[in-house]
Amino acid sequence: FGNQLRYLLRRRGINLNDQRVNGDLARQGSIDGSLMTLDLSSASDSVTSGLVKAVMPSDWFYYMDLVRSPCTDVDGEIHQNEMFSSMGNGYTFELESLLFYALTRAVAYHLGVRGRISVYGDDIIAPSEIFEPLSACLAFSGFKINLQKSFHGDSPFRESCGSYWQRGMDVKPFYLRRPIARISDLILLLNSLARWASQPDD
Repeated sequence: FGNQLRYLLRRRGINLNDQRVNGDLARQGSIDGSLMTLDLSSASDSVTSGLVKAVMPSDWFYYMDLVRSPCTDVDGEIHQNEMFSSMGNGYTFELESLLFYALTRAVAYHLGVRGRISVYGDDIIAPSEIFEPLSACLAFSGFKINLQKSFHGDSPFRESCGSYWQRGMDVKPFYLRRPIARISDLILLLNSLARWASQPDD
């Protein structure tokens, strides 16, 4: 199911095999403000059966519903799962990408807004002018916008899929995961510093 969803999304220009597409679009948005980057909190945990049934064609829903876990046994008590993609569902990433693409495309179409739309899981890129109505649509659908990781309009910063851009400049941080204990740790730190400091100013 996941491979089929990836294939069909690819035909619409959504490549789930390459998150660099979102990174490049985030850079464009940081330069001219035309594109927003929108991120959601706990997105896969918020995909409900009701939403999938409402959005997907009935035959698609039927077959996807056949291979999900409809209930969970907790100490002998059966609980019905309203979350459509529970832990272990192999097509969760593809399904949420499709849902967010469909909702974003629908909002843009309804408002008559043209422009590039791209999704990679819950990383959404779309024209900045639909940020507010898309946020309202996603909230109505049961999702929570991560405002600390969503950027639009005149803000010169964009972030998507691990790419960080400030007016077109790569400002992705590097991290010290642990104290420097070996020469190789020091070399890694110095190389990271050199790479970070030697970026062009354009």
